[in-house]
Amino acid sequence: MLHPLNATAVGDPAQIGAGAVCFAAVEAGSLGVELVNLRAVHRETIYVIAVVSEELEPSLQAALFAAGADDVLVGSDLRQLVPCLMRAKRHLELRRHNESWQRSMQEKLDIWQEGLDHLPTPIYVKDADGRYLVCNAAFGQFLGVGHEQILGRRLQDFLPPGSAEAYHESDLQLLRQGGVMRSETDVCLPEAGIRHIMVHKARLDSRKGDARGLAGVVIDITERKELEARLTEAAERDPLTNAANRRKFFEVASSEIALASPGDVLAVAVIDIDNFKSINDELGHAEGDITLCSIVDTLRTQEAGGMLVARAGGEEFFAFFTKEVAPAASDMLELARQDIARYCQVHTGVGAAGTISIGLAFFKPLDETIDQALRRADLALYRAKRDGRNRICLAE
Repeated sequence: MLHPLNATAVGDPAQIGAGAVCFAAVEAGSLGVELVNLRAVHRETIYVIAVVSEELEPSLQAALFAAGADDVLVGSDLRQLVPCLMRAKRHLELRRHNESWQRSMQEKLDIWQEGLDHLPTPIYVKDADGRYLVCNAAFGQFLGVGHEQILGRRLQDFLPPGSAEAYHESDLQLLRQGGVMRSETDVCLPEAGIRHIMVHKARLDSRKGDARGLAGVVIDITERKELEARLTEAAERDPLTNAANRRKFFEVASSEIALASPGDVLAVAVIDIDNFKSINDELGHAEGDITLCSIVDTLRTQEAGGMLVARAGGEEFFAFFTKEVAPAASDMLELARQDIARYCQVHTGVGAAGTISIGLAFFKPLDETIDQALRRADLALYRAKRDGRNRICLAE
């Protein structure tokens, strides 16, 4: 290998430095072998000029380029030497520029990826076929795999078929219509189990307006939803007994009444704890609270059958029965009354206390309001008290 200007002979191809212009003498009998060896060692880091003794047929020149030559020089035609060197210089300058640009871009991509990885919110970009192109470490943690294992794969590779298909259909809809989409859903993850998430995603368009893919952010709102559920529960429940409060009672009743048809029969009951004041006065308010909670717990055992128990105030409670269970209302209340008399009754100076008296009223919501039915049930309760307590009386 000989450089014609200030030539340096190199016996070992490995000694050639990156960015060198190499003249490789090519013999007719071993066309391209030297070039293949050079490329095997240096790949694209050098510029190779194949030097031949005479003009070659186009097919042979093509073979040299295929073997790794960047240019061809006929050794006897030194007029072509300068153009060869100028082409080599231009080629190497462009290569160095491209390498510098690639390093700069890689540094920017590394910084961008590092920035994404420091964000706690899962972020991803996928192509129009659903394959992930970019994601951050949080997205990998969300799916329970290293984020480098996600790239090039689809969501179907990580979620059960049913869940993955639903999300895929959502992606297809967004790819068709464009714009942005926000949705909330539950997802079953391999390690975290059921999580409630909010997904914000947008279609990515080419300069021509064609869909190129999607970018999305996944926000885990499980804790927020659990807090909302607890706050809703607290807003609907009596804090001492955990029975429904008056607002919840009338909300449920109004909903059922709105769905009622002609002829439907519902039922309401007014329930009062017998001689409850004597429990507070003689045994203390702590014992009174225990009695309240025990009675409500016993009443609420019937809620599984469709009865709603609500604290109306003090030691008075309401019960509501839907049309499906209204025919059994008297039996359900009687079972609860018997259990309360057996397990919650105490004796005070005025006699038996901690039992319950009940007034029960059936009504047709198209003929009578809930307030009218409660007034009839309240009158029946007074009859139960008058007749000796610890009993059920039906409203007239």
